[in-house]
Amino acid sequence: MPDSPIRFGWYIPTHGDLSSFGEPREEWPPSMEMFERVALAAESAGFEYALVPVTPTCWEAWISTAMMSARTTKLTMLVAARPGYILPTQMARMIAAFDQLSEGRVYINLIAGGNPRELAGDGITYSHDERYEVMDESVEVMKALWTAEGRIDWDGKYYQLKGAHVYPKPFQRPWPRFYIGGESDAARDVGAKHADCYFFWGDTPERTAAKVIDVNRRAAGFGRSQISFGMRLQVCVRETEDEAWAAAHRLIAGTSDAQRRARKHWRGDSQADSRMWQLADESRDNGYRIAPHLWSGLSTVRGGAGLAVVGNPQQVADTLQEFVEIGCTEFCLSGYPHDDEAKRFGDWVMPLVHERNRVVSTSDEPVLAVAD
Repeated sequence: MPDSPIRFGWYIPTHGDLSSFGEPREEWPPSMEMFERVALAAESAGFEYALVPVTPTCWEAWISTAMMSARTTKLTMLVAARPGYILPTQMARMIAAFDQLSEGRVYINLIAGGNPRELAGDGITYSHDERYEVMDESVEVMKALWTAEGRIDWDGKYYQLKGAHVYPKPFQRPWPRFYIGGESDAARDVGAKHADCYFFWGDTPERTAAKVIDVNRRAAGFGRSQISFGMRLQVCVRETEDEAWAAAHRLIAGTSDAQRRARKHWRGDSQADSRMWQLADESRDNGYRIAPHLWSGLSTVRGGAGLAVVGNPQQVADTLQEFVEIGCTEFCLSGYPHDDEAKRFGDWVMPLVHERNRVVSTSDEPVLAVAD
């Protein structure tokens, strides 16, 4: 059973929000008003942190989250650090300043990127595995800077520094929490070495359990034992199961062949995104259900983490519990529209999950009491 509290994160759609991917639909373009509305809904619903995307169709993540952090009081921002985009010295300063000004409300999401067209547009020419090498060295540099008493020199494969230093030091000591996701060996190695939480984009609990074992084995090779695991999932919860499935199907009703073709070719060399497409393709004849309440229909029209948990509140809670049982104690979720779905999940599902995995204090170390 898990030995740490369940933690929930939500998603801020800085590319804009919508009611469905087909027509007709309502759309909400990117704006401070929309970002704040979703962030405040997530905060009010009880989510601990907020993930923001970093594709070229999104508003810039660091500026957007800084603005949202100033307009919230508890929500922590999970912001991407990408290899090659910003020098690790400057990234270390940005993270430390954000951390100090928000009094500890920033986490770091390690993203290597996967679509060659997007990477080329930003001038990133590293191969897939090279991006993870750069990521590994970047994190090593940042950690060294955050913990150094004075200036440091660094002679690495990708970075050479003379007399480098960072001011201020992070508010969270020794540094903020690191997250990562990915299906490749390179991603799992870097995550096993550096991440506090390793996210999986979605699969059956049985197949996810094998991934947990694999990353734990790699972490042990780096001398680490304290690494947690999480799921990045969509959610569609309604009062009844029939209403939930009807809402899920409306999300892709009226979509076009052109949308599906564009989605198919969006993947690039991201193995995680390729897995999302594979799950949808394999489950097509079963209405895109890969399990009773796990639905891959969204992956036919959108890239990224498209697997959705669909059902009434108890069914959604029970499905998440299956992932808890195999070691996943964090859930970073999203749903459409994002403010409404955050409220539904917070009101209907989150209390069920927390009650089943409620924390009781029996010693200096928190443990979970799992209800029958």
